[in-house]
Amino acid sequence: MAATSSGVTRKNFLRGLGAAGAGGLIAGAAGGFAGGRASAPSAAGSTGKGAPGTPILIGSGSPVTGPYAGDGQMMIRGQQLAVAEINAAGGVLGRPLKLAVLDTQAQEPDVMKNVFQKFVSQGVAALFAGFCTYSSVEFPIVAQAGIPTFHVNTWHGNVDFVKQQGIKNIFQGDPSETWYGPGFIMLAENLIKTRAWTPSSKTMAIVTSNDPYSLNIAKTFQAGMAPTGWKTTMFQEFTAPQAAWNSVLVNIRNAPPGIVFFSDYAAGDEASFIKQFRQSPTPSLVYQQYAPSIPQYLQLAGAAADGVLWSTVVGILQKDPVADPFNAAFQRKFSASAGFSNAGDQYDLVHLWAQAASTAGDPYAFARVNEIVRNTTYRGVCGTYRFPDDYLTCYPYPDSTKDPSLGMPHMTFQIQNGKQVLISPEPYTTGSFQLPAWLKK
Repeated sequence: MAATSSGVTRKNFLRGLGAAGAGGLIAGAAGGFAGGRASAPSAAGSTGKGAPGTPILIGSGSPVTGPYAGDGQMMIRGQQLAVAEINAAGGVLGRPLKLAVLDTQAQEPDVMKNVFQKFVSQGVAALFAGFCTYSSVEFPIVAQAGIPTFHVNTWHGNVDFVKQQGIKNIFQGDPSETWYGPGFIMLAENLIKTRAWTPSSKTMAIVTSNDPYSLNIAKTFQAGMAPTGWKTTMFQEFTAPQAAWNSVLVNIRNAPPGIVFFSDYAAGDEASFIKQFRQSPTPSLVYQQYAPSIPQYLQLAGAAADGVLWSTVVGILQKDPVADPFNAAFQRKFSASAGFSNAGDQYDLVHLWAQAASTAGDPYAFARVNEIVRNTTYRGVCGTYRFPDDYLTCYPYPDSTKDPSLGMPHMTFQIQNGKQVLISPEPYTTGSFQLPAWLKK
């Protein structure tokens, strides 16, 4: 692996992580604690440390049914694998973990509040929510109880809510969606600078669902490109799920842009779009945000996806000494690959919490467990988890920090011959950008 501009090779970087590597937990500098209360013993009879062998209940609020069930399956399997490994190693303080799963469906407010309330009443020691509502209406339920709660909703409104309300126990285990646009801008500028790609024109067609998350990504990208002279030929919103793209593609083909930027997170939407685009492609670089991380995407898109760029602000590292054993274990347990995102982040977050609970000496000493998590730098299969401020969210490398040991890598992949190739950032890359077949003369 070639050295980065700072002279850091992949091998030296990973060696330098020291105790933070291989799922290590580092307690940061001691800091004050404000807000968040330890819960009372649960109605089920959990009392602090409990007797050795008494199960510790943790909750998984994941989409078992509905449009995000593919992601939900990955989340639950990642959690299950972490629980199995922790229990095989003796559990937490000599007690096995027991995972309870409740279906969050499509994350409607009433469903989410009901799920959170049920977990609180069951006396869970921790809650892993996957996705949440945009309004954060369920957050006060666990904030009141003080239960360590982890999600990857990737919505800056959630972390704004946490900061504004002074909540100290709800952690977003990835950077917010506001980093997607700037991250792709950095990549596009580098491709142009290195002459790996020359745009056919400084124009862009933006296609986005009208979901607030997708819209925010699309608008941030548009705003970031404008100062460098890029013009928007189309800004088209749609309501997910969407399968027919005829009218959108007519507009794209009538004014072929240099970039097609597709902002959505449903695998079916993005797979159907690229299949129809490839029937008569324009000389455009195609970016599709996040959805290709879900195995279902490649199953649906097939060879039409070759050449597509996509990114995720949280994803499983490739050819990595921490992630490779996870990928192998996941394959053995489920006879399937782990995908590229939510199996890994949920696996990491369960391990992160379990080590914090063990360090606290009591999984139900919520105030102490939350304090340890807030002052932790953790190297997992998705890179570095760190919560450096009152937003209680991770920050991306290299977008926010230039130190890969302090930020979660904002990973950009390109699909090449049916394979996912990580092309950015160093030192995590597994390959380099290739000009898509439809752009070759």
